[in-house]
Amino acid sequence: MKTRMRSIAERAISYGLIVVGLIGFLYFYKIIFNSQKGEIERMGQELSSLLDAQTKAEEDVRSRQSQIESVNINLEKRRKEVQEKFERLLEKAENYTHFIEQVQRKARALEILILSSQYEPPAPAQNSPADYLEFRFTLDVKGGYDKVKRFLWEMENALGRFVKISKLVIKPPICNADGDMSLNLTLSTFFLR
Repeated sequence: MKTRMRSIAERAISYGLIVVGLIGFLYFYKIIFNSQKGEIERMGQELSSLLDAQTKAEEDVRSRQSQIESVNINLEKRRKEVQEKFERLLEKAENYTHFIEQVQRKARALEILILSSQYEPPAPAQNSPADYLEFRFTLDVKGGYDKVKRFLWEMENALGRFVKISKLVIKPPICNADGDMSLNLTLSTFFLR
């Protein structure tokens, strides 16, 4: 009988431990299942928000690319306009003597004395398209300060062409007894081939 009781007790304990083990397993399984399910839902929401952010970023990139294309098109139009306006201001290279005459007329009108001048025919300009030729005209001039100042301003602003004073040297003395000053200046302008 002891053996039978012992056998029943052992079975009851074994079955009880199995049931407790199964209950424990199911309890922990449910807890882990719920936490994993919550983690999966959270990651799904995070993935969804990342996909939304990616879609918005792609739309933003497309929008910016279209803006860049628009800006590039406008820049190209503007570049062509500026080039056309610039080229309209330019004469053919064989007309460079007209520029010399313009400078001489301005000097006479402002009572500026041209002491000497020298030039070379227009030559290819550095760092510019092949169709542009640069013409340099070097002058030694003499006149009153206000007249010389006006002459220099008109050389760069009133000849109806792009002219720059690429070199300017004031010769000593700065002013003589008559109030005149002497300058050596180089004017540069451009022509088309």
